[in-house]
Amino acid sequence: MKVRITDELAQQIVDSAKVVVGWDVNFIDCHGQIMASTDDKRIGTYHKAGHAAARTGQVQTVQDDRPTDGVSKGVNYPIIMDGLVLGVVGITGEPAVVGQYGFLLTKICEVFLKEYRLSQEVFSEEEHRSRQVMALIYHDEDMVQQLAEDQPALAGSQYVAVVFRWHEGTRRAGDFRQKMAEDCQSLGMTLYTYIYPSTVVVLIPSKVYPDWDRKLPRWKEWFYPGIFAGIGTEESFHRIHESYRFAKMALQSAEDRQIFCVHADEMKLAFLLQSLDGPIRRRYQKDICQHLTERDIHLLQVYYQQNLSIQETARILCIHKNTLQYRLKRIGEATGLNPRVFHDAVTLYIATLPWL
Repeated sequence: MKVRITDELAQQIVDSAKVVVGWDVNFIDCHGQIMASTDDKRIGTYHKAGHAAARTGQVQTVQDDRPTDGVSKGVNYPIIMDGLVLGVVGITGEPAVVGQYGFLLTKICEVFLKEYRLSQEVFSEEEHRSRQVMALIYHDEDMVQQLAEDQPALAGSQYVAVVFRWHEGTRRAGDFRQKMAEDCQSLGMTLYTYIYPSTVVVLIPSKVYPDWDRKLPRWKEWFYPGIFAGIGTEESFHRIHESYRFAKMALQSAEDRQIFCVHADEMKLAFLLQSLDGPIRRRYQKDICQHLTERDIHLLQVYYQQNLSIQETARILCIHKNTLQYRLKRIGEATGLNPRVFHDAVTLYIATLPWL
């Protein structure tokens, strides 16, 4: 991978070099233009000796100032990586004095360029991985098919999609992303990505899932509350998008219930309801709940969470059980549905689900 040197990177190099050597330093591109300099007046000007150093790959020494050639006395060193000249770094001053810094100067450049190349390679790897995950979860059929042909080992596995999301202001989101990447790499997993601004998606091969699942309690201990997880169904490579859809539903349930993680397999009724169009669900909820107050809806939610137990519901709401029975009766009169009769209770339960 050839390093493309930006003006910003070149300026970082010359600024750092001057701190070490104490003399003005220039960075010259392969066409002889000074990209960066500790002498602002020279930026953007042509440097004949630097151009020669880039063209020949040889050190060029200038014994006298030559304004017509855009050069000052000094020494110019080509920067070579993998057999390619990437640019020239020049140090201004008496050649006999500044020449002793040549080795140090080139090493400073090499360190900067190697670190920069490494960061670019890491970025490219993350970008490539992200494109693969996006194609799978959003069902880009052409790209999924191409991926299956290029990497048959991936296509031969079953997968479980997991979606993590954190709330705005969560302080440890960066720590979580780093820890998740480390754990995925330790398990040999390659399909995971961060989706701006607050989501991480992980596609877990079925054979790895038991090992991955054993890490959940520790993640909960470290990062909950503030981060929630939804785990999808097990699907084939070409149906990962279905697992992702169910994982998002499970995630929403986890956030609504304020628990760390929900598995899609725990959401039988939710699958059925979420398969309905949003406008249909909202119309159903509006028709059933139009005469209920927020306090009535909360009462019903607690009542059904407690499996229709009058005593437990009254205890949680801090009211007398007679008061609770009276309020349930009033709800029945307002809706035409008796919260204590099975058929009517199911209707009310569905209509008051917080995620509907």
